[in-house]
Amino acid sequence: MRVLLAIWAAKAAAAGLRLLGRAGTHVPGLIARTIHPGIIGAIRHPARVVVVTGTNGKTTVSNLLAEALEGEGLRVASNRNGSNLAAGVAATLIGAVSWTGRSRADIGVFEMDERSARLVLPGLRPDVLVGMNLTRDSIKRNAHPAYIAWIVSSALSTETTLVLNADDLIISSLGEELNERVFFAVDRLPTDGDRPTGAAVDVAICPVCDHVLDWDYWRFNHIGKVRCSNCHFQSPEALYRATAVDGDRVTLSLDGDTRDAHLINDSVVNIYNEVAVAAALDVLGIERDRIIAAFDRIQPPTTRFDTDQVGQTRVVRILTKGLVGVACSRAFDYLRSFAGRKAVVLTIDEVSERTTEVENIAWTYDADYAYLADDSIGQIIVGGVRRHDQALRLAIAGVDPARIVTVENEIAAAETIGLDDVDIVFNLHSVHNAVITGTPVQRRLLERLGRRA
Repeated sequence: MRVLLAIWAAKAAAAGLRLLGRAGTHVPGLIARTIHPGIIGAIRHPARVVVVTGTNGKTTVSNLLAEALEGEGLRVASNRNGSNLAAGVAATLIGAVSWTGRSRADIGVFEMDERSARLVLPGLRPDVLVGMNLTRDSIKRNAHPAYIAWIVSSALSTETTLVLNADDLIISSLGEELNERVFFAVDRLPTDGDRPTGAAVDVAICPVCDHVLDWDYWRFNHIGKVRCSNCHFQSPEALYRATAVDGDRVTLSLDGDTRDAHLINDSVVNIYNEVAVAAALDVLGIERDRIIAAFDRIQPPTTRFDTDQVGQTRVVRILTKGLVGVACSRAFDYLRSFAGRKAVVLTIDEVSERTTEVENIAWTYDADYAYLADDSIGQIIVGGVRRHDQALRLAIAGVDPARIVTVENEIAAAETIGLDDVDIVFNLHSVHNAVITGTPVQRRLLERLGRRA
């Protein structure tokens, strides 16, 4: 009866929020967990459950997985809105059952915040957990990523199959020998290096003998393929790999079965996302022809990446996850790969003009702002409460101060940026302001360019 009371209260709250025109995606879960703290474990689950976690990529991968599985005719329960704490997972589970508690979904795909593992995993007991990466995150809430790996491992069921990134020594350690584990990776790319550089490197020594690691290839942070010349420790062998990238095509090796697939996006982060999706679908038993076909129709959420063309000018929208220096570095580095004259609207201010919240800005020094000192970037318009902190960080990183303009309002940055002699305008925003800032900035840039066309 307590489970039913939690379900009824949560469903009633969700209905009320919809009538009021409010999202409140986690509120029904909060109510349910207040009535029954163990509701995640007590409620009926879909027949199969997949969890996606990690510092970066979990929203994109969980959305892509859900979309691919729906394409197979399955009824999918998924927290696609990104409410990935315990309350959000509970709300999604409740949304997937009837008023009598009967499950109406064939499979559940849940994005899970890695810090929530102990509140989610023991009750959810997923069949498959996809681990994307564990890199340096917000210092307000996370410690070293190895500590986060310990949190996740301590909450795992031994019955869960782990699909892990072999190129990340931290997340690839999850479960150790207790769980069935398969690995995915991206083979060496032309842009890879042979030794770590940059602002943040979280793994440098062998976890077995403390000897300095050697790198077969290094990609970013601690992501790459390593070996120890002292004790012969090395990165795990990956059954699932992206072996080559050519234009909008990627070659995938699925446990030795080589297939050519559409590349959903050419950033290295999304190459990892694609091979992770392929690995998870294969572990779930989806036919490989169907896996490859899925990449012709599924795309990353537009709040993560989108591109529009007006006349000769492109407007590229890229999620630049503030508080997470490694994620910002990836966005800044990806920006450099585009040819042409560039301008940047930078609104990764984590307080989002809410003066009641203050975030330590030390994370900006874990990000490689030096990538934005590229000569092809003629102007950077910085908007928001932390605009002066961002401008200082840019200047320290070598960006010419003459190219930096600060504006108080985030959206006003779209009005301030000059559009003459620009081939590409980048709209870099964070997670929290993807809708309230990223979307109107994109719209305003397109409107301005449309009037000029």
